[in-house]
Amino acid sequence: MNLLSISQERRRKLIHLASSVIPLGYWIAGRETAIILLIIMTIVMILFELTRINTAWGRRQYHRFFGSVTRPSEARRPTGGMYVFLGYLLAAILFAPTVAILSMLFMSIGDTAAALVGQRYGRIHIGHKTLEGSLACFIVCLLLTLSADLSPIVTIGGPAAATIAEFIRWPLLNDNVVIPVFSGAIMTLLMTAGL
Repeated sequence: MNLLSISQERRRKLIHLASSVIPLGYWIAGRETAIILLIIMTIVMILFELTRINTAWGRRQYHRFFGSVTRPSEARRPTGGMYVFLGYLLAAILFAPTVAILSMLFMSIGDTAAALVGQRYGRIHIGHKTLEGSLACFIVCLLLTLSADLSPIVTIGGPAAATIAEFIRWPLLNDNVVIPVFSGAIMTLLMTAGL
């Protein structure tokens, strides 16, 4: 159930979209530097979340800057932001550069497209998602893969995996981790199989 207003969810997704600077930084800095920086950023985010959850001072500081885009369910557990960094770090460690960067962009841009299009234009509901949002996720991710030199199967398989990962409600996992890891794993498997 969406407990934030549409405008709050849109602001939240704009922050999500802004995380696209991380895969851009990976592309500029290279794999080794990106992994080191992502380890540092992930540790900082974990410490930040622990401070926010466990101290009154941390809650006050967080609420001052991000309170309006925080879901009530995140009051006593980590926000999606921490999982963004964790998902990016896992993608950077597990996958080759092109796959890692694409899988990160699938999460930051594809997931944002799904939410914004689904909220604004979604009419065909399938569970807690909309067909229009899922199509937006797939199309945006497909456009991203067209910029890379990948086989047709990988070009379609990666976006399809990202769309599936975004569509499914993961009871014990955050989709900010699942989208880059699942889509990156599918692309890697397809490439390893020579498809």
